[in-house]
This record gives sequence, structure tokens and C-alpha cells, in this order.
Amino acid sequence: MSLYTVLWDEASNELAREAVGPTAPAFDLITHLGDGALLVVLGVLIYWFGAPDNRRDRAFVIAVGIAALALSAGLKGIFQIPRPELAFSPEAYPGYTFPSAHAMGAAAFYGALAVTMEWGRRRIRYVLAGGIIGLIALSRVVMGVHYVGDVLVGVALGLALVAVGIWLAREGVFDPGPTFVLAAGIAVGALLLGSRQFVSLTLGASLGGTIGWYYVRDRRTTDTGAAVLAIGVLALVGILLLRVISEFLGISVPSIAFSPLVIGIEIIGFTLLTAVTLVLPAFAIRIEDRPTVQRLQRALPFRGRRFEAEDTPLGDD
Repeated sequence: MSLYTVLWDEASNELAREAVGPTAPAFDLITHLGDGALLVVLGVLIYWFGAPDNRRDRAFVIAVGIAALALSAGLKGIFQIPRPELAFSPEAYPGYTFPSAHAMGAAAFYGALAVTMEWGRRRIRYVLAGGIIGLIALSRVVMGVHYVGDVLVGVALGLALVAVGIWLAREGVFDPGPTFVLAAGIAVGALLLGSRQFVSLTLGASLGGTIGWYYVRDRRTTDTGAAVLAIGVLALVGILLLRVISEFLGISVPSIAFSPLVIGIEIIGFTLLTAVTLVLPAFAIRIEDRPTVQRLQRALPFRGRRFEAEDTPLGDD
């Protein structure tokens, strides 16, 4: 029996599901720790409400996440390998199987967090991140939506993206810029190789990340968490309004969803959305001294930009 047969065989999925026994339903919940929407929300919150002097590290986490999205979507669109067909697989589960986007995204995001965070000891951070990544990867196999090989490749590529970021770091200081550029290069390369998976999202997010970061990297950002929160809420309202308008105009209708005009509009939209996300703490300076913002700052448990009750002890090994 070859290694390929073991890694890309539905029998391996069945063995994994039998091994976890009655805990199998729990993996349907665990898998959501690798959902793209959750990782986006976590990444944005950490960037917005993290310490201003660590914004390079926080932006690096976002950059690695976008690079992982571009790489996983690109490879899925290029190879177009169908998902496993098992009795316990979810019916009509969308997308392709290779590689696992959940595994790659989790490895990139949680791996980057473990590398850049200053909380606790480094060894503990790595163990926690590794445990989360491993559980998410296993969940995809237990659910029957990916082969073992899909998740192993996904984890390896996700960690490789983190390693590239470490290699590009100068004297231990992470620079998100090259990683955003790398993500854009991956998105363009995948498009040229024939992938049509999430083209507008990957191109727009990587371009917006590049533009937004190089605009904000040398600018002062607010030290007032309430100012970021206020601007963030306004931005969210604006996004929801745009969503309503797009639905009203029929942009999401499948028959025109792949027209060049719509794709162009979506790329511009994702570019603006990502860029605004990165520069928002700089824009928030304009309202940080307003009485309403100051009252909100005092009412909520903000310590500067951070949302916390007291300082967290730091340590490393």
C-alpha cells in the first residue's frame, strides 16, 4: 500500500471517525475554530484593540491569513479535486477538497499568533496553537469533508507561510508589507493558472492590505480604544448598507455573479474594506478627544487601546 493510498483514501476517514468514537459530533463544533469568518473577526479585533506599539505583529497575523486564503483558494481552483464521498459526509458540501482551507488557515493564523504574541511563555503558546491546529485538521477528516492528505498539506503550507514571515523579519521585528505583497502575487498567479475560486476576495484583500499597510505603517494611531470602537461601528453600518444596496441591485444573482463588471466592483470593494480595516486606528485620532468618546472610554474597561481590566503578566522562556 502506497503512502498516497493511505493519505487520500476514504478508508482513512472511516478509521479516524471510528477512533474518536462517540465524540465525533463534537468535531462538528471544533471545526468552526477554523472558519474563515471567525478568523477574520479575531484578526480584526486583535489588530484594532491590541497595543499600538505591536501593530506590526498584529498586521502580520492578518497578512499571513490573507496569504493562506489566496494560496488555498488558488490551489483548490487549479486542482479541482472532488471531496470524499462517505456515508457520514455532509450532503452537497461546497468547494473542492485539496488542500484543506480550514487546516491551512488555522495553521497560518494561530501559528502567527503564537509567534507574535507576548502572552505567557513561548513554549505554552506553541503547544496551545499546535493543539488547536491539530483538532481543526482532525475535525475535517472526521467530518468526511477532507482526506488526511488534504489537511496535512494544508497545515504544512500554512506553517510555511508563517516561516516565510519569520524569515523576512528584521531583528525580530515583523514586516507585514512583504507578506501582503506575497499574498497579492499568489492571488494573481492562481488567476493566471486558471483558478476562479474567490478571485475577487483574494485579489481585493491582498491589494487592500498592501495599500492600507504602507499608508498607515509610519502614521500615528490612536491610544483610545473607544475611538476605534466608534469608527469601527460606523464602518460596520456602512458595510451593511453596501450589502443591502448590492442585494437590491442584484449583484449577488448567480447569473451575473461572474461578469467582469461585477468582479471588478467586488475587487474594489474588498480592497477598500481591507485598507480601511488597517488604517482605521489612524483615522480614529480625529475623534479621540470628543466628549462622547471620552465618556465611552471611561465607561468601558479600556486600558488605552486594549480592552482589559488589568495588565496581563508577560513571560518568555
